[in-house]
Amino acid sequence: MEANALEQFLILAKQAKGRAAVALVQQAISSPALYHFGELLDHENIAALAETADGKPWHELLQIFAYGTFPEYRARQASLPPLDEAAALKLKQLTVVSLAAQNKVIPYASLLRDLELTDTRTVEDVIIEGMYAGLYKGKLDQKKKEFQLHETAGRDCRPGQIEEMIATLQAWCQAADNISGELADKITYANASQEAEAARVKELQGRVEDVKKSLQSVQGELDGAPGAGHSESMETDDPVSRPKSKLKTKHPSAVLPGARH
Repeated sequence: MEANALEQFLILAKQAKGRAAVALVQQAISSPALYHFGELLDHENIAALAETADGKPWHELLQIFAYGTFPEYRARQASLPPLDEAAALKLKQLTVVSLAAQNKVIPYASLLRDLELTDTRTVEDVIIEGMYAGLYKGKLDQKKKEFQLHETAGRDCRPGQIEEMIATLQAWCQAADNISGELADKITYANASQEAEAARVKELQGRVEDVKKSLQSVQGELDGAPGAGHSESMETDDPVSRPKSKLKTKHPSAVLPGARH
């Protein structure tokens, strides 16, 4: 729907110059079907408004609708055209989109301040209408008095913002390359360590097998030796009388002089 609306405004911009271009900007900022204005700003007839005294305020106002917020408009309101009710509501909803890009939970107090609303019921009405417009999805928590964002639409980029995004992405890509290189080195080291450990285990297993074979060889030699495995008995079927120990004779007692025999 928005793409079709933008296409229609771009077609009209081809023939719009001066006051006609100003009228086209007025229609664009109030249209309930258009929330992105970057391509319209880049159109040569709309960009030419910035070169005229009457057209410059409208060009600046269109810039605020493209990537600004309601507080920004209020800060420069004295030099900008007034907003009708539809345009004011749209800019407040676009401000919610900008806040959602910074915080996924927006307190009602922040919305009351930035959107210059008087009560929470009005805050919820603005948010709900923005949901119906497809600007964001989320949950209104009346108990905690906050808007919990689930997803949100994007906004047009400010001048120079694309270059910042490119620089950020390049830095991220460089960091990713560095991490990827470090991971590759660690994987290579881990694989080499695993292969070395596998070789060590294989060598150890080989040594164990050699020792087993050596022990089996020794055991085989012992089993093949004469009389191996049989215990020699000191006893035979015929009893052999053991030599009796000689009886010890007592030495005759010494005969004392005068003793009787």
